[in-house]
Amino acid sequence: MRCSSFHRQRARRRQYLCRTGRPGPNNHPTTDVFVPLPPTAGIPCQLCPKQWTSYRDECYRLSTQMGFWTRSQEACAWTRSHLLVIRDHKELGFIQRLTKDEYPMWIGLNITAPGRNWTWVDGSPLNQTFQIFFKKFTVSGPAEENRCAAIRKNRIYSANCTALYQWICQKAAILI
Repeated sequence: MRCSSFHRQRARRRQYLCRTGRPGPNNHPTTDVFVPLPPTAGIPCQLCPKQWTSYRDECYRLSTQMGFWTRSQEACAWTRSHLLVIRDHKELGFIQRLTKDEYPMWIGLNITAPGRNWTWVDGSPLNQTFQIFFKKFTVSGPAEENRCAAIRKNRIYSANCTALYQWICQKAAILI
């Protein structure tokens, strides 16, 4: 097959998948485990696995099980994701709507050693400006005992890492 005809065929399959969410007749059957995000002008089609929720260029999944903070981190790793890292107030609002304020859920924020600062699982520090500017985004509780963070309702708070909570996993959407 010539290169130009290969690219045309690949483009047709991509358009079909993005438009319908179903693989075309020549696609491998496992491609239907992804749910497409609507394509926008100039942006490639973005896919999230089934049972994951898409927002911007990320995929999110709420656990149905409960576990310690470290167990939740391991569970996310099994799905090639990580615990939730919140970047801005829009993402925080999305997460609040997604969780429906029902139960506390582990997120990817913790203190790794006594006297250290709150750090996201990707290594970035908790943005204090973000924390102050958006008053709903507060971390409260004694950090000496509570070194892990959970989200519930309109706030993030510190919690004992051995508490049993559900969790939120996050990973990048697949671009095609």
